[in-house]
Amino acid sequence: MGGDDDRILVQEVLSGKPRAFETLIRTYQKSVFFTALRLLRKTEDADEVTQKTFLKAHTHLDRFRFESSLKTWLITIALNLSRNHLRSLKRETVLIDEQWADPKSLSFADRAEEGEEKHWMRKALGELPPAQKEVVLLRIQEEMSFKEIGEALETSEGAAKVNFHHGMKRLKELYGKRLKREH
Repeated sequence: MGGDDDRILVQEVLSGKPRAFETLIRTYQKSVFFTALRLLRKTEDADEVTQKTFLKAHTHLDRFRFESSLKTWLITIALNLSRNHLRSLKRETVLIDEQWADPKSLSFADRAEEGEEKHWMRKALGELPPAQKEVVLLRIQEEMSFKEIGEALETSEGAAKVNFHHGMKRLKELYGKRLKREH
C-alpha cells in the first residue's frame, strides 16, 4: 500500500465505510507492532502500544495531511508512544533481536550459532546512541527511506543519513573487535 491507495483508505475510514479501518490496521499492524517491540522488548508492551497507536490514529486521522506516508505517520506515533511507555517504566531503551532466519529450517548447531549472533547483535545495538539505533533498525528492518525515517523521527533526511552512517560504522568496528577476540 501507499500513495493513492492510502489516500483512498483514509477517505473511506473518515467517511465511515465499514471495515475500512480494519483494512488500515491489517495493512500496517505488523510494522507498528515490530517497531514497538524493538524498543520495548516485551510482547505485551508492544501489543499495548500497537493498540494505542491505532486508537490515536483513528482519533486524529482527520488531521493527517499526507505530508508523509501513512506508514511513516503510524510508525512515528508508535515510536512516540513507545518512548513514553519506556519513560513511564523508567527503564533504559533496549532493542529486540533481529529475526534473521526461520529456526525450524536450521540444525541445532546453526541455531546455537544464530543465538550467539543475535545475542551479539542485541548487545552491539545496545551500545549505539538511541538515535543511531532507531535509524539503523528503521532502515534495515522496515526498509524505510531516509526521508521517511527523518519524518518518523521528526528530524531531517540528512540527520537520518548521518545517524545511519555512524551507527553502521560503529557496528562494523564492534564486529571487527569481536572477530579479533575469536581468533
